[in-house]
Amino acid sequence: MTRRLPPRTAPTGGGLMLPLLLTIAALVSAVWVVQIKHGNRALTNEQSRLRDEADHLEVEWSQLQLEEAAHSSHARIEQIAREQLKMIEPRETVMVSGRSGAPAPAGGGQ
Repeated sequence: MTRRLPPRTAPTGGGLMLPLLLTIAALVSAVWVVQIKHGNRALTNEQSRLRDEADHLEVEWSQLQLEEAAHSSHARIEQIAREQLKMIEPRETVMVSGRSGAPAPAGGGQ
């Protein structure tokens, strides 16, 4: 007894549906991968730019701290007082009287 197989028929329209769907899925997947890679590159570039900016800001902050320390030192304050405000260290106390405009000695009991 030999078994007979039914004769093969040409595939109908329903038989092409699966390969078509798989092809579309592969194309959509490929486009999606390209978009993800592009987004990843853009984010990597942004991260690099932000790291460079953070490094620059850190250097600037360090320079500002040094500048603040220099400006707040006693020697710097004394220098500014002498040069810009024309201040001097008092050597003797001089009292100015309102009447004559001439200085009077400090110990002169008026």
